[in-house]
Amino acid sequence: MTRIWQRSLATLVIAAAVGTTATACSHEASKQAAADKKCGTAATAAPAQSGTAPSDGSVPAANPDSKNWGRTADGSCTYSGPGNFSLDLNNCPATWDNNAGITADAIKLFTSMPHSGALAAYGAISDGIKSYLDYVNAHGGVQGRKVSIDVKDDQYQPDQTRKNFEDAVQSNAYAASFAVLGSPNNLNLRDYANQNCMGQLLVAASDDEFGDPQTYPWTTGFGLDYYNESGIWATWIKEKFPQGAKVATISIGNALGNSYINGFKRAVASTPGITIVNEQTNDVSAPNVDNEVTSAAASGADVVVLAEAGTFCTQAIGAIEKSSWKPTIVAAQPCAQIQTTYAPLGKQGLTGNGTNVVRYYYAPNDPDNTNTQFAKLYNDTVKAAGLDPANAQVANGWFWAWYIVQVLQDATTMKGGLNRANIDVAAHSYASTYPLMVKGVEGKVSGVDDAYPFEAGGMYTYTGATTSTTGHFEQAGPLIDNSGKLGNFQKAKGGS
Repeated sequence: MTRIWQRSLATLVIAAAVGTTATACSHEASKQAAADKKCGTAATAAPAQSGTAPSDGSVPAANPDSKNWGRTADGSCTYSGPGNFSLDLNNCPATWDNNAGITADAIKLFTSMPHSGALAAYGAISDGIKSYLDYVNAHGGVQGRKVSIDVKDDQYQPDQTRKNFEDAVQSNAYAASFAVLGSPNNLNLRDYANQNCMGQLLVAASDDEFGDPQTYPWTTGFGLDYYNESGIWATWIKEKFPQGAKVATISIGNALGNSYINGFKRAVASTPGITIVNEQTNDVSAPNVDNEVTSAAASGADVVVLAEAGTFCTQAIGAIEKSSWKPTIVAAQPCAQIQTTYAPLGKQGLTGNGTNVVRYYYAPNDPDNTNTQFAKLYNDTVKAAGLDPANAQVANGWFWAWYIVQVLQDATTMKGGLNRANIDVAAHSYASTYPLMVKGVEGKVSGVDDAYPFEAGGMYTYTGATTSTTGHFEQAGPLIDNSGKLGNFQKAKGGS
Protein backbone atom coordinates (compact mmCIF):
# COMPACT_ATOMS: atom_id res chain seq x y z
CA MET A 1 0.00 0.00 0.00
CA THR A 2 2.88 2.32 0.79
CA ARG A 3 4.42 1.88 -2.67
CA ILE A 4 1.07 2.37 -4.31
CA TRP A 5 0.54 5.50 -2.29
CA GLN A 6 4.03 6.77 -3.12
CA ARG A 7 3.49 6.14 -6.82
CA SER A 8 0.13 7.95 -6.63
CA LEU A 9 1.73 10.88 -4.85
CA ALA A 10 4.47 11.06 -7.46
CA THR A 11 1.87 11.02 -10.22
CA LEU A 12 -0.01 13.84 -8.54
CA VAL A 13 3.18 15.89 -8.16
CA ILE A 14 4.08 15.38 -11.83
CA ALA A 15 0.56 16.22 -12.90
CA ALA A 16 0.57 19.35 -10.78
CA ALA A 17 3.90 20.39 -12.26
CA VAL A 18 2.64 19.78 -15.77
CA GLY A 19 -0.53 21.74 -14.97
CA THR A 20 1.50 24.62 -13.57
CA THR A 21 3.71 24.64 -16.65
CA ALA A 22 0.68 24.49 -18.94
CA THR A 23 -0.94 27.37 -17.04
CA ALA A 24 2.25 29.39 -17.27
CA CYS A 25 2.56 28.66 -20.96
CA SER A 26 -1.07 29.59 -21.49
CA HIS A 27 -0.55 32.82 -19.57
CA GLU A 28 2.55 33.69 -21.61
CA ALA A 29 0.71 32.88 -24.82
CA SER A 30 -2.13 35.18 -23.77
CA LYS A 31 0.34 37.94 -22.97
CA GLN A 32 2.02 37.47 -26.34
CA ALA A 33 -1.33 37.50 -28.13
CA ALA A 34 -2.26 40.73 -26.35
CA ALA A 35 1.10 42.25 -27.26
CA ASP A 36 0.70 41.20 -30.89
CA LYS A 37 -2.78 42.70 -31.01
CA LYS A 38 -1.57 45.99 -29.59
CA CYS A 39 1.89 46.35 -31.05
CA GLY A 40 2.24 43.85 -33.84
CA THR A 41 2.28 43.90 -37.58
CA ALA A 42 -0.69 43.73 -39.91
CA ALA A 43 -2.93 40.80 -39.05
CA THR A 44 -3.98 40.16 -42.62
CA ALA A 45 -2.30 40.46 -45.98
CA ALA A 46 -3.98 42.38 -48.78
CA PRO A 47 -5.48 40.38 -51.61
CA ALA A 48 -4.25 40.52 -55.15
CA GLN A 49 -5.21 43.88 -56.59
CA SER A 50 -8.25 43.85 -58.86
CA GLY A 51 -8.87 46.64 -61.33
CA THR A 52 -6.36 48.78 -63.14
CA ALA A 53 -4.46 51.42 -61.21
CA PRO A 54 -4.29 54.62 -63.31
CA SER A 55 -0.85 55.89 -64.26
CA ASP A 56 -1.98 59.48 -64.76
CA GLY A 57 -1.57 60.65 -61.16
CA SER A 58 -5.29 60.57 -60.47
CA VAL A 59 -4.52 57.98 -57.77
CA PRO A 60 -1.33 58.66 -55.79
CA ALA A 61 1.38 56.02 -55.60
CA ALA A 62 3.22 55.19 -52.39
CA ASN A 63 6.22 57.38 -51.65
CA PRO A 64 9.46 55.42 -52.21
CA ASP A 65 10.83 56.38 -48.78
CA SER A 66 7.84 54.91 -46.95
CA LYS A 67 9.46 51.48 -46.79
CA ASN A 68 12.12 52.93 -44.47
CA TRP A 69 9.63 53.73 -41.72
CA GLY A 70 7.21 51.87 -39.48
CA ARG A 71 7.74 49.33 -36.71
CA THR A 72 11.23 49.44 -35.28
CA ALA A 73 13.57 46.51 -35.92
CA ASP A 74 13.70 45.44 -32.25
CA GLY A 75 10.07 44.26 -32.45
CA SER A 76 9.00 46.61 -29.67
CA CYS A 77 5.85 48.72 -29.48
CA THR A 78 7.62 51.64 -31.12
CA TYR A 79 6.97 52.93 -34.63
CA SER A 80 9.11 55.61 -36.24
CA GLY A 81 8.92 58.06 -39.10
CA PRO A 82 11.05 60.84 -40.59
CA GLY A 83 11.65 64.18 -38.92
CA ASN A 84 12.21 62.64 -35.46
CA PHE A 85 8.67 61.29 -35.27
CA SER A 86 7.88 58.22 -33.17
CA LEU A 87 4.90 56.46 -31.60
CA ASP A 88 5.09 54.32 -28.46
CA LEU A 89 2.07 52.05 -28.48
CA ASN A 90 2.68 51.15 -24.83
CA ASN A 91 0.92 54.45 -24.16
CA CYS A 92 -2.27 53.17 -25.81
CA PRO A 93 -5.14 51.59 -23.83
CA ALA A 94 -4.60 47.96 -22.81
CA THR A 95 -7.35 46.71 -25.13
CA TRP A 96 -6.27 48.82 -28.10
CA ASP A 97 -6.15 46.90 -31.38
CA ASN A 98 -3.60 47.93 -33.99
CA ASN A 99 -5.67 46.31 -36.72
CA ALA A 100 -9.15 47.62 -35.90
CA GLY A 101 -10.99 48.68 -39.02
CA ILE A 102 -8.58 46.83 -41.30
CA THR A 103 -9.29 43.47 -42.92
CA ALA A 104 -7.78 41.55 -45.80
CA ASP A 105 -9.97 43.38 -48.28
CA ALA A 106 -11.18 46.60 -46.61
CA ILE A 107 -10.13 49.74 -44.75
CA LYS A 108 -12.86 51.40 -42.72
CA LEU A 109 -12.59 55.10 -41.80
CA PHE A 110 -14.96 57.68 -40.32
CA THR A 111 -15.51 61.41 -40.16
CA SER A 112 -17.88 63.94 -38.57
CA MET A 113 -19.32 66.92 -40.46
CA PRO A 114 -22.46 69.06 -40.55
CA HIS A 115 -25.10 67.56 -42.83
CA SER A 116 -27.86 69.55 -41.16
CA GLY A 117 -28.02 72.92 -39.47
CA ALA A 118 -26.73 76.33 -40.56
CA LEU A 119 -23.44 75.01 -41.98
CA ALA A 120 -24.84 71.92 -43.68
CA ALA A 121 -23.35 73.03 -47.00
CA TYR A 122 -19.92 72.02 -45.73
CA GLY A 123 -21.12 68.43 -45.46
CA ALA A 124 -20.63 68.21 -49.22
CA ILE A 125 -16.91 67.80 -48.48
CA SER A 126 -17.68 64.26 -47.33
CA ASP A 127 -19.76 63.68 -50.48
CA GLY A 128 -16.69 64.58 -52.50
CA ILE A 129 -14.50 62.31 -50.39
CA LYS A 130 -16.85 59.39 -50.95
CA SER A 131 -17.05 59.92 -54.70
CA TYR A 132 -13.26 59.99 -55.00
CA LEU A 133 -12.86 56.86 -52.85
CA ASP A 134 -15.41 55.12 -55.07
CA TYR A 135 -13.23 56.03 -58.06
CA VAL A 136 -10.15 54.61 -56.31
CA ASN A 137 -11.99 51.44 -55.33
CA ALA A 138 -13.08 50.92 -58.94
CA HIS A 139 -9.42 51.00 -59.93
CA GLY A 140 -8.01 48.48 -57.48
CA GLY A 141 -8.45 50.29 -54.17
CA VAL A 142 -5.41 50.72 -51.92
CA GLN A 143 -3.18 47.77 -52.65
CA GLY A 144 -6.26 45.62 -53.22
CA ARG A 145 -8.29 46.89 -50.28
CA LYS A 146 -11.51 48.86 -50.72
CA VAL A 147 -11.68 52.06 -48.69
CA SER A 148 -14.90 53.30 -47.09
CA ILE A 149 -15.66 56.25 -44.83
CA ASP A 150 -18.68 56.49 -42.52
CA VAL A 151 -19.97 60.04 -42.16
CA LYS A 152 -21.62 61.19 -38.93
CA ASP A 153 -23.68 64.39 -38.80
CA ASP A 154 -22.73 66.83 -36.04
CA GLN A 155 -24.52 70.07 -37.16
CA TYR A 156 -21.11 71.73 -36.52
CA GLN A 157 -21.74 71.41 -32.78
CA PRO A 158 -18.47 70.53 -30.96
CA ASP A 159 -20.29 68.46 -28.31
CA GLN A 160 -22.00 66.38 -30.99
CA THR A 161 -18.71 65.99 -32.83
CA ARG A 162 -17.20 64.68 -29.59
CA LYS A 163 -20.06 62.21 -29.11
CA ASN A 164 -19.74 60.97 -32.70
CA PHE A 165 -16.02 60.52 -32.21
CA GLU A 166 -16.41 58.70 -28.88
CA ASP A 167 -19.00 56.35 -30.39
CA ALA A 168 -16.61 55.55 -33.22
CA VAL A 169 -13.70 54.88 -30.86
CA GLN A 170 -15.78 52.66 -28.59
CA SER A 171 -17.08 50.63 -31.53
CA ASN A 172 -13.53 49.48 -32.29
CA ALA A 173 -14.61 49.35 -35.93
CA TYR A 174 -12.43 52.03 -37.52
CA ALA A 175 -8.79 52.39 -38.49
CA ALA A 176 -8.75 56.20 -38.18
CA SER A 177 -10.74 59.39 -38.64
CA PHE A 178 -10.01 61.79 -41.46
CA ALA A 179 -11.18 65.32 -42.32
CA VAL A 180 -13.33 66.01 -39.25
CA LEU A 181 -14.57 69.56 -39.88
CA GLY A 182 -14.11 72.66 -37.77
CA SER A 183 -11.60 74.33 -35.47
CA PRO A 184 -13.60 74.19 -32.21
CA ASN A 185 -14.81 70.71 -33.10
CA ASN A 186 -11.31 69.30 -33.54
CA LEU A 187 -9.86 71.16 -30.58
CA ASN A 188 -12.58 69.51 -28.50
CA LEU A 189 -11.37 66.08 -29.68
CA ARG A 190 -7.59 66.21 -29.44
CA ASP A 191 -7.10 65.03 -25.87
CA TYR A 192 -9.59 62.19 -26.23
CA ALA A 193 -8.23 61.13 -29.61
CA ASN A 194 -4.65 60.99 -28.38
CA GLN A 195 -5.50 59.27 -25.09
CA ASN A 196 -7.25 56.56 -27.10
CA CYS A 197 -4.70 56.37 -29.94
CA MET A 198 -7.30 57.14 -32.57
CA GLY A 199 -5.90 58.90 -35.61
CA GLN A 200 -7.43 62.38 -35.89
CA LEU A 201 -5.86 62.94 -39.27
CA LEU A 202 -5.87 65.59 -42.01
CA VAL A 203 -8.41 67.59 -40.00
CA ALA A 204 -10.59 70.03 -41.94
CA ALA A 205 -9.33 73.02 -39.98
CA SER A 206 -6.13 74.97 -40.59
CA ASP A 207 -5.25 76.10 -37.06
CA ASP A 208 -1.54 75.93 -36.39
CA GLU A 209 -2.30 74.07 -33.16
CA PHE A 210 -2.90 70.95 -35.26
CA GLY A 211 0.79 70.90 -36.15
CA ASP A 212 1.91 69.78 -32.68
CA PRO A 213 3.18 66.18 -33.00
CA GLN A 214 5.23 66.43 -29.81
CA THR A 215 2.08 66.86 -27.70
CA TYR A 216 -0.52 65.24 -29.99
CA PRO A 217 1.13 62.49 -32.07
CA TRP A 218 -2.24 61.10 -33.23
CA THR A 219 -3.41 64.44 -34.72
CA THR A 220 -2.40 66.07 -38.00
CA GLY A 221 -3.58 69.22 -39.72
CA PHE A 222 -4.19 69.82 -43.39
CA GLY A 223 -4.43 72.66 -45.86
CA LEU A 224 -2.53 75.93 -45.84
CA ASP A 225 -2.33 76.80 -42.15
CA TYR A 226 -3.29 80.22 -40.87
CA TYR A 227 0.23 81.32 -39.88
CA ASN A 228 1.67 80.47 -43.30
CA GLU A 229 -1.23 82.05 -45.16
CA SER A 230 -1.10 85.25 -43.14
CA GLY A 231 2.68 85.27 -43.56
CA ILE A 232 2.13 85.27 -47.33
CA TRP A 233 -0.23 88.23 -46.92
CA ALA A 234 2.44 90.20 -45.05
CA THR A 235 5.15 89.45 -47.62
CA TRP A 236 2.87 90.46 -50.50
CA ILE A 237 1.67 93.67 -48.81
CA LYS A 238 5.29 94.66 -48.19
CA GLU A 239 6.10 94.09 -51.86
CA LYS A 240 3.03 96.07 -52.98
CA PHE A 241 3.65 98.91 -50.52
CA PRO A 242 7.45 99.21 -50.26
CA GLN A 243 7.12 102.56 -48.50
CA GLY A 244 4.88 101.05 -45.82
CA ALA A 245 1.17 100.42 -45.33
CA LYS A 246 -1.51 100.97 -42.72
CA VAL A 247 -3.70 97.87 -42.32
CA ALA A 248 -7.17 97.38 -40.83
CA THR A 249 -8.42 93.90 -39.96
CA ILE A 250 -11.99 92.59 -39.85
CA SER A 251 -12.35 89.10 -38.44
CA ILE A 252 -14.99 86.64 -37.36
CA GLY A 253 -15.08 86.22 -33.58
CA ASN A 254 -14.19 82.53 -33.34
CA ALA A 255 -11.14 80.28 -33.41
CA LEU A 256 -10.73 80.74 -37.16
CA GLY A 257 -10.66 84.52 -37.00
CA ASN A 258 -8.45 84.57 -33.90
CA SER A 259 -5.92 82.23 -35.50
CA TYR A 260 -5.71 84.28 -38.68
CA ILE A 261 -5.22 87.56 -36.83
CA ASN A 262 -2.67 86.07 -34.42
CA GLY A 263 -0.76 84.69 -37.38
CA PHE A 264 -0.89 88.02 -39.21
CA LYS A 265 0.35 89.90 -36.14
CA ARG A 266 3.19 87.40 -35.86
CA ALA A 267 4.13 88.03 -39.49
CA VAL A 268 3.79 91.81 -39.22
CA ALA A 269 6.12 91.85 -36.21
CA SER A 270 8.96 90.78 -38.50
CA THR A 271 7.88 92.84 -41.54
CA PRO A 272 9.02 96.47 -41.24
CA GLY A 273 6.72 99.10 -42.66
CA ILE A 274 3.39 97.38 -42.04
CA THR A 275 1.28 98.78 -39.20
CA ILE A 276 -2.06 97.46 -37.98
CA VAL A 277 -4.05 100.60 -37.23
CA ASN A 278 -7.53 99.21 -36.62
CA GLU A 279 -8.98 95.87 -35.55
CA GLN A 280 -12.65 94.91 -35.87
CA THR A 281 -14.29 91.66 -34.78
CA ASN A 282 -17.84 90.59 -35.58
CA ASP A 283 -19.85 88.08 -33.59
CA VAL A 284 -20.53 84.77 -35.32
CA SER A 285 -24.26 85.41 -34.95
CA ALA A 286 -24.18 88.98 -36.30
CA PRO A 287 -26.63 89.69 -39.15
CA ASN A 288 -23.93 91.49 -41.15
CA VAL A 289 -20.56 93.24 -40.86
CA ASP A 290 -21.66 96.74 -41.92
CA ASN A 291 -20.66 98.37 -38.62
CA GLU A 292 -17.24 96.73 -38.67
CA VAL A 293 -16.61 97.94 -42.24
CA THR A 294 -17.67 101.49 -41.32
CA SER A 295 -15.32 101.54 -38.30
CA ALA A 296 -12.41 100.13 -40.29
CA ALA A 297 -13.00 102.66 -43.09
CA ALA A 298 -12.71 105.52 -40.59
CA SER A 299 -9.08 104.52 -40.01
CA GLY A 300 -8.19 105.40 -43.60
CA ALA A 301 -6.15 102.19 -43.85
CA ASP A 302 -4.40 101.39 -47.14
CA VAL A 303 -5.18 97.69 -46.80
CA VAL A 304 -7.99 95.71 -45.19
CA VAL A 305 -7.52 92.08 -44.19
CA LEU A 306 -10.75 90.06 -44.08
CA ALA A 307 -10.37 87.00 -41.85
CA GLU A 308 -13.93 85.89 -42.44
CA ALA A 309 -15.87 82.82 -43.59
CA GLY A 310 -19.19 81.98 -45.22
CA THR A 311 -21.65 84.79 -45.93
CA PHE A 312 -19.49 87.24 -43.95
CA CYS A 313 -16.98 87.11 -46.84
CA THR A 314 -19.60 88.25 -49.34
CA GLN A 315 -21.02 90.85 -46.94
CA ALA A 316 -17.64 92.42 -46.15
CA ILE A 317 -16.49 92.58 -49.78
CA GLY A 318 -19.86 93.99 -50.82
CA ALA A 319 -19.97 96.60 -48.05
CA ILE A 320 -16.49 97.86 -48.96
CA GLU A 321 -17.36 98.02 -52.67
CA LYS A 322 -20.47 100.11 -51.89
CA SER A 323 -18.52 102.52 -49.67
CA SER A 324 -16.24 105.41 -50.57
CA TRP A 325 -13.32 103.58 -48.94
CA LYS A 326 -11.08 101.96 -51.56
CA PRO A 327 -8.46 99.91 -49.75
CA THR A 328 -6.53 96.99 -51.18
CA ILE A 329 -8.59 93.99 -50.02
CA VAL A 330 -6.86 90.83 -48.81
CA ALA A 331 -9.28 88.03 -47.96
CA ALA A 332 -8.73 84.70 -46.23
CA GLN A 333 -8.95 81.30 -47.91
CA PRO A 334 -12.61 80.70 -46.96
CA CYS A 335 -13.39 83.72 -49.16
CA ALA A 336 -11.56 82.35 -52.21
CA GLN A 337 -14.38 80.34 -53.81
CA ILE A 338 -16.00 82.01 -56.79
CA GLN A 339 -19.45 80.42 -56.62
CA THR A 340 -19.76 80.73 -52.84
CA THR A 341 -18.34 84.21 -52.24
CA TYR A 342 -18.48 86.24 -55.45
CA ALA A 343 -21.44 84.96 -57.46
CA PRO A 344 -23.99 86.29 -54.90
CA LEU A 345 -22.58 89.81 -55.26
CA GLY A 346 -24.09 90.17 -58.73
CA LYS A 347 -27.60 90.18 -57.25
CA GLN A 348 -26.62 93.36 -55.39
CA GLY A 349 -25.25 95.01 -58.52
CA LEU A 350 -21.70 94.38 -57.29
CA THR A 351 -18.73 92.36 -58.58
CA GLY A 352 -16.04 91.81 -55.94
CA ASN A 353 -13.39 92.71 -58.50
CA GLY A 354 -10.03 93.62 -56.96
CA THR A 355 -10.22 91.25 -53.98
CA ASN A 356 -6.92 89.45 -53.36
CA VAL A 357 -6.61 85.92 -51.99
CA VAL A 358 -3.92 83.29 -51.56
CA ARG A 359 -4.32 80.26 -53.80
CA TYR A 360 -2.28 77.10 -53.59
CA TYR A 361 -4.52 74.68 -55.47
CA TYR A 362 -7.15 75.10 -58.15
CA ALA A 363 -10.77 74.11 -58.15
CA PRO A 364 -11.22 71.67 -61.06
CA ASN A 365 -13.32 74.11 -63.09
CA ASP A 366 -11.31 77.27 -62.44
CA PRO A 367 -10.68 79.00 -65.79
CA ASP A 368 -6.91 79.06 -65.17
CA ASN A 369 -6.62 75.38 -64.21
CA THR A 370 -4.40 73.84 -66.87
CA ASN A 371 -4.99 70.20 -65.83
CA THR A 372 -8.04 69.74 -68.01
CA GLN A 373 -7.65 65.94 -67.95
CA PHE A 374 -8.11 65.77 -64.19
CA ALA A 375 -10.92 68.33 -64.38
CA LYS A 376 -12.75 66.10 -66.86
CA LEU A 377 -12.24 63.06 -64.64
CA TYR A 378 -13.62 65.04 -61.69
CA ASN A 379 -16.66 66.29 -63.61
CA ASP A 380 -17.52 62.90 -65.08
CA THR A 381 -17.10 61.02 -61.79
CA VAL A 382 -18.98 63.56 -59.67
CA LYS A 383 -21.87 63.80 -62.13
CA ALA A 384 -22.12 59.99 -62.23
CA ALA A 385 -22.43 60.04 -58.44
CA GLY A 386 -25.36 62.46 -58.67
CA LEU A 387 -23.36 65.40 -57.30
CA ASP A 388 -22.87 68.94 -58.58
CA PRO A 389 -19.35 69.47 -60.00
CA ALA A 390 -19.73 73.23 -59.45
CA ASN A 391 -20.05 72.72 -55.69
CA ALA A 392 -16.75 73.96 -54.26
CA GLN A 393 -17.09 71.71 -51.22
CA VAL A 394 -17.38 68.59 -53.37
CA ALA A 395 -14.15 69.67 -55.09
CA ASN A 396 -12.54 70.21 -51.69
CA GLY A 397 -13.55 66.66 -50.81
CA TRP A 398 -11.50 65.36 -53.72
CA PHE A 399 -8.48 67.31 -52.46
CA TRP A 400 -8.79 65.76 -49.01
CA ALA A 401 -9.52 62.27 -50.33
CA TRP A 402 -6.51 62.26 -52.67
CA TYR A 403 -4.22 62.80 -49.67
CA ILE A 404 -6.16 60.28 -47.56
CA VAL A 405 -5.33 57.71 -50.23
CA GLN A 406 -1.71 58.92 -50.27
CA VAL A 407 -1.45 58.25 -46.54
CA LEU A 408 -2.99 54.78 -46.87
CA GLN A 409 -0.76 53.89 -49.83
CA ASP A 410 2.33 54.86 -47.84
CA ALA A 411 1.19 52.94 -44.76
CA THR A 412 0.87 49.70 -46.73
CA THR A 413 4.55 49.77 -47.65
CA MET A 414 5.90 50.55 -44.18
CA LYS A 415 7.64 48.07 -41.91
CA GLY A 416 4.91 46.05 -40.22
CA GLY A 417 2.42 46.55 -43.03
CA LEU A 418 -0.90 48.33 -43.02
CA ASN A 419 -2.05 48.95 -39.46
CA ARG A 420 -3.28 51.91 -37.44
CA ALA A 421 0.16 52.89 -36.16
CA ASN A 422 1.58 53.01 -39.67
CA ILE A 423 -1.41 55.01 -40.91
CA ASP A 424 -0.56 57.59 -38.27
CA VAL A 425 3.14 57.55 -39.15
CA ALA A 426 2.23 57.98 -42.83
CA ALA A 427 0.07 61.00 -42.01
CA HIS A 428 3.22 62.61 -40.59
CA SER A 429 5.53 61.72 -43.47
CA TYR A 430 4.15 62.15 -47.00
CA ALA A 431 5.56 64.17 -49.89
CA SER A 432 3.44 64.44 -53.03
CA THR A 433 1.68 66.82 -55.37
CA TYR A 434 -2.09 66.79 -55.90
CA PRO A 435 -2.92 67.09 -59.62
CA LEU A 436 -4.48 70.54 -59.11
CA MET A 437 -1.73 72.19 -57.09
CA VAL A 438 -0.50 75.61 -58.14
CA LYS A 439 2.89 75.19 -59.80
CA GLY A 440 5.64 75.04 -57.19
CA VAL A 441 3.43 73.88 -54.31
CA GLU A 442 3.88 70.42 -52.80
CA GLY A 443 2.11 68.66 -49.95
CA LYS A 444 4.89 67.63 -47.60
CA VAL A 445 5.27 66.85 -43.91
CA SER A 446 8.19 65.39 -42.01
CA GLY A 447 7.33 64.45 -38.45
CA VAL A 448 8.25 66.89 -35.72
CA ASP A 449 10.70 68.83 -37.90
CA ASP A 450 8.08 70.03 -40.41
CA ALA A 451 4.48 69.50 -39.36
CA TYR A 452 2.73 71.81 -41.84
CA PRO A 453 1.86 70.26 -45.22
CA PHE A 454 1.32 73.36 -47.37
CA GLU A 455 3.52 76.41 -46.86
CA ALA A 456 3.57 78.10 -50.25
CA GLY A 457 1.05 80.00 -52.31
CA GLY A 458 0.56 82.93 -54.60
CA MET A 459 -1.62 86.04 -54.33
CA TYR A 460 -4.35 86.20 -56.96
CA THR A 461 -6.71 89.05 -57.79
CA TYR A 462 -10.37 88.43 -58.60
CA THR A 463 -11.24 90.28 -61.80
CA GLY A 464 -13.41 90.30 -64.90
CA ALA A 465 -16.75 89.97 -63.11
CA THR A 466 -19.86 91.91 -64.10
CA THR A 467 -23.15 92.14 -62.30
CA SER A 468 -24.41 89.27 -64.44
CA THR A 469 -21.32 87.07 -64.83
CA THR A 470 -18.66 85.79 -62.48
CA GLY A 471 -15.02 86.65 -62.99
CA HIS A 472 -11.76 84.78 -62.55
CA PHE A 473 -8.48 84.99 -60.66
CA GLU A 474 -5.30 86.43 -62.11
CA GLN A 475 -1.90 85.95 -60.55
CA ALA A 476 -0.80 89.07 -58.67
CA GLY A 477 2.79 88.18 -57.94
CA PRO A 478 5.28 85.32 -57.78
CA LEU A 479 4.85 82.23 -55.62
CA ILE A 480 5.75 82.92 -52.00
CA ASP A 481 7.32 79.85 -50.41
CA ASN A 482 7.78 79.61 -46.64
CA SER A 483 8.45 75.86 -46.62
CA GLY A 484 10.03 74.57 -43.43
CA LYS A 485 10.12 77.94 -41.67
CA LEU A 486 7.41 77.31 -39.06
CA GLY A 487 8.47 73.76 -38.23
CA ASN A 488 5.78 72.87 -35.70
CA PHE A 489 3.39 74.60 -33.32
CA GLN A 490 5.78 74.54 -30.38
CA LYS A 491 8.34 76.39 -32.48
CA ALA A 492 5.81 78.66 -34.21
CA LYS A 493 4.14 79.92 -31.05
CA GLY A 494 7.53 80.81 -29.67
CA GLY A 495 8.06 83.08 -32.64
CA SER A 496 11.40 81.47 -33.47
